[in-house]
Amino acid sequence: MSNIVLTKKSGDLGDPVPNCTTLTITNFNSLDFNLITPVSEFPIPELPDTCAILVKAEGNTLTINVAWTIKDETVNLSSEASPATKTVQEQLSYILDCFQPQSIEDSYEIQVDGITRAGFPRNWNFTKSSNTPVTYEARFEFIAGDLVAGD
Repeated sequence: MSNIVLTKKSGDLGDPVPNCTTLTITNFNSLDFNLITPVSEFPIPELPDTCAILVKAEGNTLTINVAWTIKDETVNLSSEASPATKTVQEQLSYILDCFQPQSIEDSYEIQVDGITRAGFPRNWNFTKSSNTPVTYEARFEFIAGDLVAGD
């Protein structure tokens, strides 16, 4: 099983997480790549389907959905020395209180299975159930692209 590495590449100088800090997910449950390539169709009246005109007027979008189990680890999952990210509570607290994107100026990079994309992690979700009270099921969606901040 390969690791998923999420790296904070840049951000505001006041952010609690320094640039180039990584978060490594070692036990993912699922990994989905969703490449959307929109094309509009214009069927021609009274002609067969082979005469339809296809127009590609929009760009492509790639999202990567990652799901994993947050569990106690023997090593820190963050490359940052402090705070510690070994226990379930430490990992959850680190993501919610420190690693989360706080500004449109924050940029991230994801690396998985030899594929690297710049972009932004969004839609974080953490679930604890009564069946597994000592772990969390975690998910996030990463959208690939260049962030542009307006002035």
